Amino acid sequence: MPERSESSYIVHDIIPLFAKYGYPGTGDHERVKINDVPIYRPSGGRSGSTMDIVYYHDGEPLLLVEAKKKHHSHSKALQEAEDYLRNFPIKDKSFAPSGRPPRYIATTVGREIKLYHHRFEISEDGVLIQISEPIDILSFDELLEKYGLIPGYKARTLDAELFRVDFLNELLAIYNLSGDGRITPEVIKNVALHILNYLENQKTYEKRDPYTKLNGQLFRQEHIKDLHKRLDLINSLCPEIAEQFRSFILRSFQGTKQNHYLTEQCVIAFMFDLIGTVDSNWKVIDFECGSGGFLVAAANKGLPMENMLGIDIDELPCVVATTYLALYFAKTKKGIRQIPVKKGNGLFRWGEDWDLVVGNPAGNAKYQREDIEDVLQNLERDLDQNGRDDKFSEYNLSIQQAVRSCNVGGKICLVLPEGFFSNSIDELLRKYVAKHCKVLAIISLSRGVFKKGTSTRSIKSGSQTASMKMSILYLEYFTR
Repeated sequence: MPERSESSYIVHDIIPLFAKYGYPGTGDHERVKINDVPIYRPSGGRSGSTMDIVYYHDGEPLLLVEAKKKHHSHSKALQEAEDYLRNFPIKDKSFAPSGRPPRYIATTVGREIKLYHHRFEISEDGVLIQISEPIDILSFDELLEKYGLIPGYKARTLDAELFRVDFLNELLAIYNLSGDGRITPEVIKNVALHILNYLENQKTYEKRDPYTKLNGQLFRQEHIKDLHKRLDLINSLCPEIAEQFRSFILRSFQGTKQNHYLTEQCVIAFMFDLIGTVDSNWKVIDFECGSGGFLVAAANKGLPMENMLGIDIDELPCVVATTYLALYFAKTKKGIRQIPVKKGNGLFRWGEDWDLVVGNPAGNAKYQREDIEDVLQNLERDLDQNGRDDKFSEYNLSIQQAVRSCNVGGKICLVLPEGFFSNSIDELLRKYVAKHCKVLAIISLSRGVFKKGTSTRSIKSGSQTASMKMSILYLEYFTR
């Protein structure tokens, strides 16, 4: 008996197999396309081959099926299906009206079905990758619900895991305009800024940067609209969502060598355990706030938002920190403007009545720039009073600022390079600290606490690097 053709196998075996789960049958040419959707080569040219099955609804592709007869493997079928999906004809409106490929894959071997959610994830080295995650078989109605296409569908609220998997990683992929998986600081800023704009005004985010950067790329804009249609970010806001956002930022930065303002959560938690009780009446400042991790740690101790301030001189950390705090405090609309993060030089005068000064200073170089004369209107240029300007060490001005900012009786808790406690150039600074503060603790941290990419500057400059030994300095300020 001659072997049946592949088309016969698909029509008589596979389509009926899916029909048991409510999927459209062979005669529904609008919703099931058999050997009809073309396969494109990575170079962009049409290969001449077609995909086995693609299920549609309202013209949009939902599920790609790669069918194999017995004695083949699901892994081989999945590999081929992933290749087809990456080269799906998204520029052809007859196959992808919104310019988006399916998000789900099915493989069949004989009469066995396996289903996968094709999604994005951040690898251990901070690169955006595509993965196919095995899931339980979905009925057609369940598949429609995943896409938000069932009648009366209401956008889903998100727990922390769904926020990461279904929202953040998808948004990261949309703004990864290069398409090569590299997560640049610009991509991260666009993701954070998009979230912030959406929280501030859901109706006008499409008129703002970074969404407007996607003009001319319909499939990316439609993908964003689809995310917000399916997923209810506004009613999902909570501290757990915020913590997932910061973890996402940290993972993203691991591949960029730009995360010198991100401190591991375990270090922040340890420092606040060291500080102990944070009175709700305290005023807390982090004048080099980076992602805002220290401010949220203070909030976890019961500090209200109006009693804190974060400052950073660079736009990216300001956007990230503002978004982090907005998610944590569930701020939307006009509440976004109340977020206590300012873009500015942290070495300027920000008051001298702070009860807790906390953070991980990046060093003076980040904050001196062309503002050095304005900085020195607030800080000492001649600590030993010998009539000559001091030769500023890397952390001279940052430590001065911490001491100057503190209220009498207030606390200072900083992450510093261990060399600060022994370098000859820092002797004047150590004397300055001893003159004004009582040392409560000096705690050495293990190497490797700060992941690779903690700074792009060298050890010679005195700034933090992944292999550099770091310590926590905990002080009580007692006199001006």
